[in-house]
Amino acid sequence: MSCRYLSSTVTSVEGKYRFLLTGRWLAILLLGIAVMVTCVLLGSWQWSRHEERAARNAVIENNYDAAPLPLAAVIPGGKVGAEAEWHPVELRGHYIGNQLTLRNRPVTGTTASRTLAIFRTTDGIDVVVDRGWVPGTNQVPPDYPPGEVELLGRLRQAEAVDDRVAPAGQVYAIAPAEVIAAAGLTPQRPVDGYVMAASESPPPAQPLQPFPKPETTPGSHLSYAVQWWLFALGGPIGYVLLARREAAEHRPAHPAIRRAPKRPRRGYDAEEEDAVIDAQLAAQANATNSR
Repeated sequence: MSCRYLSSTVTSVEGKYRFLLTGRWLAILLLGIAVMVTCVLLGSWQWSRHEERAARNAVIENNYDAAPLPLAAVIPGGKVGAEAEWHPVELRGHYIGNQLTLRNRPVTGTTASRTLAIFRTTDGIDVVVDRGWVPGTNQVPPDYPPGEVELLGRLRQAEAVDDRVAPAGQVYAIAPAEVIAAAGLTPQRPVDGYVMAASESPPPAQPLQPFPKPETTPGSHLSYAVQWWLFALGGPIGYVLLARREAAEHRPAHPAIRRAPKRPRRGYDAEEEDAVIDAQLAAQANATNSR
């Protein structure tokens, strides 16, 4: 008995949702799957960006205000890795070669040009130094201090090489080998990375604008990731709701509550109609005679 009832119920359900196999609903299903997968991928991308920013912020918080160390103590291999970024270093030596301008690098929302120079340490190591910035895009960079200089700065990773040919005295990226060559020098044990200057002693006659501490706010990537995943979850929920509504609209009424068809009214025969009319006429004639 129960098996027969269960079989009947399954058959009824299958029949009620048979419309899901139509072309229209299969197209809706495929579109929903595509949207869901896209939302999941976008959420994963935003999550990866959140993790990258969190890792970057952790490096800044750990290194930015650390005690300055000699260059070789932080990057013994001469390459600035991600773990060494923003760590303060002390350098002693002198500037050499021509200065270069890195234009169109806004600082805190201000249009700016950065001034790059080559610093050769007393150990004979060439370091690209981002000395600071000036407002605008066509400013002539001020001279660097002559003679021996004690430089305090923070390490940064090298930028990717830009294939564009820059005008004389300019570069498009802080790629050490290209910057040193543009300054008219032959590289001598160059550091794979560069230093953002914090102070120079003796100070230059015309100081540059210093760089602010980078922001360490988490950003909105985590909230965006959650939103995309919620959108992905809403896809199957919306599909189920639409399917249930469609099934409800096409569900036949229960036999117990069906209304009985109205019986057609029985018409009169011609003879019966004539008798009724004659009776009405006779009644009117009697009423008239009795007056």
